[in-house]
Amino acid sequence: MRLFLLPVSTRRSLIYCERVAQEASPGSRTLADRITHKANETWANWENAESGWKKQLTTYGNKMLTRIPFEEWGLKTLPPLSDKRRAAKEQVDVLFPGLFVKESRVLETLHKLATERQGLHRSRLWWSFVGMPITIPFALVPIVPNIPFFYLVFRAWSHYRALYGSKHLEYLLQQKLINTKPSPILDEMYAAGLIHPT
Repeated sequence: MRLFLLPVSTRRSLIYCERVAQEASPGSRTLADRITHKANETWANWENAESGWKKQLTTYGNKMLTRIPFEEWGLKTLPPLSDKRRAAKEQVDVLFPGLFVKESRVLETLHKLATERQGLHRSRLWWSFVGMPITIPFALVPIVPNIPFFYLVFRAWSHYRALYGSKHLEYLLQQKLINTKPSPILDEMYAAGLIHPT
């Protein structure tokens, strides 16, 4: 895997993990990855519906998804730390636009991304679990699935992935397994974005 550190503003950055082709192949998917893939396919099919409750649900659902902080989306791209990864202790490259981010600040920024939201994700994960039993009466509504329950399941999964993604990043930093690499390609993309905002 390799990481991308992308500045969003002068104070905030996004971390994104790109998995290598071997990790992303269908045969190497875990049960959680297969369930996630199936849920994504179902959501995409509902989005393509012309009308009805499925279309309405995805319209409102997508509005709610835009309210999730980008830091959470970024941390979710990092896989949870497995025993196999811990034993391998492989170096991980972090690419970033060197003209827009000082290399001396990369590790500090990564440490902040890894640690500052762990408490939030942990507490929200538990609150999602606490809320799930409360939504059981909604299952009595005919035809329509128990949307509040599935929303809390999604949020619990989302906070779990963000929490353990941040712990993985923290582990990489503690073990000094991070290689910082300024990327001329990212420099060009950021410069092009400043010149041509469209």
